[in-house]
Amino acid sequence: MAKLDPTIVSSEFHGDSAQVLSALSEILASATFWNADRLKSFLEYVVLETVHGRGDGIRGKTIAQDVYGRRAETDGDPENVVRVDARRLRRRLSEYYEDEGRDAKVRIHIDSGGYTPRFETVSDAEAAEIDEPSSAPGPPLPDQPKHHRTLPYWVAGAALFIVTAFGATFSIYGFHTHSSEISASSGRLVERQAILEKSPAALQAVNMAEQARDLIFPIFDVERQRLSLGFFKEAIRLDPDYAGGYAGAAQTTGTLALLSPAGDQKETLKTQARSYAEKAVALDPTDPWSQSAASWAAMANGDYAEASRLSTRANAMAPTDLHVLEIYGTVALANGDFQLALNLSRPLIEAQEKLHRTANRNVYAVANFFLGNYAETLQALKIAAEQGEPVSSGMLAFKIAAHQALGHTETAQRHAKILMDTWPIPIDEVIARFMRDPAHPDRVAGYLKQAGWSPPD
Repeated sequence: MAKLDPTIVSSEFHGDSAQVLSALSEILASATFWNADRLKSFLEYVVLETVHGRGDGIRGKTIAQDVYGRRAETDGDPENVVRVDARRLRRRLSEYYEDEGRDAKVRIHIDSGGYTPRFETVSDAEAAEIDEPSSAPGPPLPDQPKHHRTLPYWVAGAALFIVTAFGATFSIYGFHTHSSEISASSGRLVERQAILEKSPAALQAVNMAEQARDLIFPIFDVERQRLSLGFFKEAIRLDPDYAGGYAGAAQTTGTLALLSPAGDQKETLKTQARSYAEKAVALDPTDPWSQSAASWAAMANGDYAEASRLSTRANAMAPTDLHVLEIYGTVALANGDFQLALNLSRPLIEAQEKLHRTANRNVYAVANFFLGNYAETLQALKIAAEQGEPVSSGMLAFKIAAHQALGHTETAQRHAKILMDTWPIPIDEVIARFMRDPAHPDRVAGYLKQAGWSPPD
């Protein structure tokens, strides 16, 4: 994976990339992929790498390391796992395009012999004639953005969302998720039909914002924040009266502000986050997402007390919403209330809840670290990797620190080298930007330096 610089932020969003990302999001939210978290992480990784112009660098080794957190020197032959999953992914994509994705206007293929995706555009007439995905290469997406073509793809996706089964909403200990598996209940369907009656654009704005909300994490990935922000801005353009677009934009600009060092850029992002949050609350003050996003924007602006108040309110409005819980738990971590963060995330972990694309497992791991439960931190991060949840620089830093704290010096040193090679960023400073008391990130930095990690020159 290319090395990321968290100080570089851009607001541009490429139109043709949006078409591909819309197709990707529909696949990730489909019934065909609802129980395939590892395959979804695999597909998302190779598509995002290609969208960013790094498709030629995709190899089995990089997938094993960046998606599964495995390396040959410690995990045998991790590329064998990649080969097996690639075959499974090709079969699953074939099943998707034979059924619920049959009308897709942009199709994603992983051809045999490699892992770099191929994107195929399909006209309405061609889609009507296709019973299964063609193995022949289709016309590539144009090199230059044609923004007049973008909206029809989004609107076509809106109709698909109405008639497609969205996967299962599952319940364990009273917790329900709408993260990757969107409910197909009659109430949900009626709600979407009502929005569609307003306009197809309004429905697509809702769909787009919900999809982008699932793409925000891991928050240490700057490019992921940029892509998500592009979705939210498009949702705002499609329906300026929908609070969710502004709430999502508040979250992503708030995160970008937290990731940025002190300076004019950071101040601009802080102002934008606050403005988006105020608009979301003005449009729908009873929406838990609006309140949760306002909490995050407050934290980005250094108002930790207000962030705590608003995240508590959002949780009271929607106590079983995983996205609200992840913000509530992360704000608790930032405030140094580690026991609260643990109490919020523990029931999900003990229930073995699927937490793909939410931060709740990471909240649990970090809370345990600061409470001195280092073995529990490592176990939580291990399970996350096994389930195909994305690897981030921040969580790798906590993994190194936990190993070092337990006296696993060789393991900590090995992972410290990986961190420096893959993410040559001042991760100690980045973590510090999220926390109110500098003593807490200093503790992490101390263990990192004991393991041989050093910030870039």
